This record gives sequence, structure tokens and C-alpha cells, in this order.
Amino acid sequence: MKRYFQLAFVILLISGVAACSQSVATTSTLQPTLTEMYHPLTTRTGIQTIDRILDASGDVHTLRSFIQFNSVRCTKLDGLGGPPKCRQDEAEGTLVDVLPFLGPEGNFLRKEEVEDWQGFESAGLFAIYEVSSDAFSDENYPVGQQAILFVGKGTEPAISLRINNGRIVRVDYLFDNSSKSLAAILQREAASLILAPVAR
Repeated sequence: MKRYFQLAFVILLISGVAACSQSVATTSTLQPTLTEMYHPLTTRTGIQTIDRILDASGDVHTLRSFIQFNSVRCTKLDGLGGPPKCRQDEAEGTLVDVLPFLGPEGNFLRKEEVEDWQGFESAGLFAIYEVSSDAFSDENYPVGQQAILFVGKGTEPAISLRINNGRIVRVDYLFDNSSKSLAAILQREAASLILAPVAR
């Protein structure tokens, strides 16, 4: 009799573990994976000028070689945004070569400081699109012909690389990394989609 109860207990224990395992497995399949939410970084478009930049996105040294610096006139005026600030030894209106960055405010990376740019950490691709002529642009912040939207890794911001003739002409830091926010950018700026967001 004692042996019978021991055997029954073992059977119940095994059944319980199996039920728990099945429950965990079912729950985990309901959680969206990265590839369900965003395109993997290995995704390519078949457009050579875009794919070369995608190939370089994980290697900052190669990525820097795709930067197209913009030659603009510096200013000695204070305040956020606008043209790049002149250095002490530069007169107002001196032409300087810069890569513009947009985030909460505008900033510029000078050509001679390019080694200071460490690139970005991305988790996947949200979308790639042809930029509408209505998107924000001025001589200091060129909008580019295409934009590649990378989803930030962890707490890192999303990144939009603005591309013109296969070169990076602007980098946007998007601190709201949510799909809703990135989709709103597409709604506002995309003339057409090269790589659409993953369907949900």
C-alpha cells in the first residue's frame, strides 16, 4: 500500500511539472520576439546604395566613410539650432564642413572630429522610406532622399540616417523608441516605403 501511494505521488508530481512546462511554453509564445516587432539587421533591400550603408551599420569605421559633410557658414550668435557655431579663431560666416545631428536640439560634428562619432547601437530595422518633399529641411539640416529608421538597442534612442546619393547627410536621434512614435514619423515624412514596418 505504501508503495502504491509513493507511485501515485510520483505520477502526480510528473503531471504537475509537465503542466507547468506547457503553461510556460504557451505564455512565452505569446510574447513578441524582436523579429516579430522589427526587421532583423541582416535585412537588405536590393538597392545597392542603401544596402552598403546597412552592411556598414555595425562597423563605425566603415560607417564613417559614408558620411557626406555639408559645407555651411558658421555663426557667432548664441542660441540653440541654426548654423554651427564659429570657433574663436573663425570669423562670422566662415565655411565649415559638418555632419548635422537632430535630437531635442540641433548639433554638428565637424569633419576633423569625425573619429569622435562612435556610431549607434541598434536592435533592428523599423522601416526605410523615400523622404517626402514636405519633410523638414534647410541648408544646415539637409533632409536627404531616403531615410533608414533603426530601432535603438535597450534604452538607446532610435536613429534615422538621412541618405542622399548613397551618403549619410544627417543623423536624427529619436528618443521615443516606441513603434507608435516611429510610425508617426513615417506618416509625416514618407513619400513611399522601401521597407515597410513589420505587420502586427
